[in-house]
Amino acid sequence: MTNTDCNQNYATAQTKMRYKFKIKQIAFFALIIISFVSGCNYNSEKNIDKVSKLLPNGKHLMVEKTNEETTAIGIFTKHDYGTTHQFSYKFSIDDGDVIWDGGSGEPKNILFCEDTIYIRYLANKYIQVESTDSINNTSKYDYHFEIKEVFQKHIDKRYFFKLLGDDYWVDILPEDYACRKISCDEYPIPNNCELSLPPVTKEAGIKQ
Repeated sequence: MTNTDCNQNYATAQTKMRYKFKIKQIAFFALIIISFVSGCNYNSEKNIDKVSKLLPNGKHLMVEKTNEETTAIGIFTKHDYGTTHQFSYKFSIDDGDVIWDGGSGEPKNILFCEDTIYIRYLANKYIQVESTDSINNTSKYDYHFEIKEVFQKHIDKRYFFKLLGDDYWVDILPEDYACRKISCDEYPIPNNCELSLPPVTKEAGIKQ
């Protein structure tokens, strides 16, 4: 290979490198511009609603619901990209003697028994469904959100006028709640009905 050929190859390589560098520069600046144009400010507004209720058994129930609305507004376009809504619930019995903090779960019923307290609430659960591909016999997974019933029992291990020890809630089976419900006092918990179970078909008797 002559010196002329080497120089030509070197010049060609240099040209390609400069071209690639310019492409990267253009892509970088384009990404910055897109980020600025599509960037958003997020405005959040939070409010708390409280409902006080005296139950027939003499217990005082205080339900607290926190609503938060977040709106996305384009920084440069000033376009409203929509508002998302989030909520969380918690309640207390007799000025904090028992506290339940369920986050995004919506409480529906409370059950007072001689031994302790039970609760039924609804939650939007992230469900994984496994299926088998009939062609290659491999497993595949689908994911979706589904509203489910959740049942819990209050565990109270406090002592010395309830100043020491802990109390907490544990999940129980629906059958356990149904069994306790026969001999215990159940009351509805005030809520906004944002969550509800899907309807049940009379023909098939299954949830859709």
